[in-house]
Amino acid sequence: MKKYLFIAVAALAASVACTKVNTEATQIPVKFQAANYVPQTKAGEVSVLNDFEAFKCMAYLHAEGIDLNADGTVNGTSYQNFFGATGETISPDNTTNPTEWAPSHTYYWPKGTKSFVNFIGWYGVDGNGADSAPTITYAYDGTASKYKATMVWDYTSVAGNSASNLLYADMAWRFKANNDPATYGLDSVSEGVPMLFHHALAQINVKVYADGTSLTAGTGNVSDANATWTIALESPAITPVYNAGTLTLTNEDPGTASTPQAWTGSWAGTGTTGDITAATLNVDKITKATANTLFNATCVVPQTIGATVVLNFNMRITTTYKTAPTNPNVELIPISIKLNDMGTTAWAQNTKYTYYIKIVPSQKEVLFDPALEADWTEVEGTEQTI
Repeated sequence: MKKYLFIAVAALAASVACTKVNTEATQIPVKFQAANYVPQTKAGEVSVLNDFEAFKCMAYLHAEGIDLNADGTVNGTSYQNFFGATGETISPDNTTNPTEWAPSHTYYWPKGTKSFVNFIGWYGVDGNGADSAPTITYAYDGTASKYKATMVWDYTSVAGNSASNLLYADMAWRFKANNDPATYGLDSVSEGVPMLFHHALAQINVKVYADGTSLTAGTGNVSDANATWTIALESPAITPVYNAGTLTLTNEDPGTASTPQAWTGSWAGTGTTGDITAATLNVDKITKATANTLFNATCVVPQTIGATVVLNFNMRITTTYKTAPTNPNVELIPISIKLNDMGTTAWAQNTKYTYYIKIVPSQKEVLFDPALEADWTEVEGTEQTI
């Protein structure tokens, strides 16, 4: 199911002198708040810090008397980088309280009644664990007579890496002041610009467990009354998987202040493929609820899953007979599973997929069915005279 991440952010600000609009004693600092205008994870159930420790934000100021016409409409020729040309990095102000986020400087809301600021937030870590950022274009669309933002994100993953993650927030257009939390039904003491983050990648999880009505669990094995099985999944890999692509998103000015706007667009250009690999897994559980994890939170480029996308591994089973414990039997069985046979035909962004594999060790005893082809066949020899 889809997962939405929220950020409760307080006292967001930053600054170069030319972007400070209000210099009076009644300055109001720009803040950010949790966004819950769609279903999402609630505060207290998950720590935002588990997903990222900071995020980036760009802001664009349209100031009355400078960037706006007399009637408050955009003139199509100018705007100001409210957070500077490269934006601001927003970090937790208090790591024990993930709802408190702030930069190292302070920005203030403009005084003009027609002035407004537009905000774009994102977070990115690539397959190498390095910072990853989209290319953001903010420009006037003369045809539509409005400003338009474009986000282009080039991404390359690394086999077996689960640390990568890309997130982008709905774009907040035409904000003039901190919004009261009640505007979005928030139960919060803070107020500010709502930001709702979405995962740009898909996440893959594979879980494995041994099962059988007469089996019992052990340390590194499963057993029944006659034998014990040690099961190991060796050289697991999902292949071939597109491991590079480009996400292109667009967002247009709605013309009035409103709930932050969702981006439109999709992934493309996934032309290179590779394998997703994991370490050897020893399987020793017997229930789905306590299944072992083979692939854990592995992010991939959203893509269609064809019939050739398979999960491969070698299953090594060591069978130790209780009546002959010094004579175990070892088998190495190659396994290939088509992922589109497991309920999904595509991996979509902002979606986590969990696959389960159940292993039932062979419990069929070796039996014999003795029989005679027929009873003795009597043949008389030729009589001889001596």
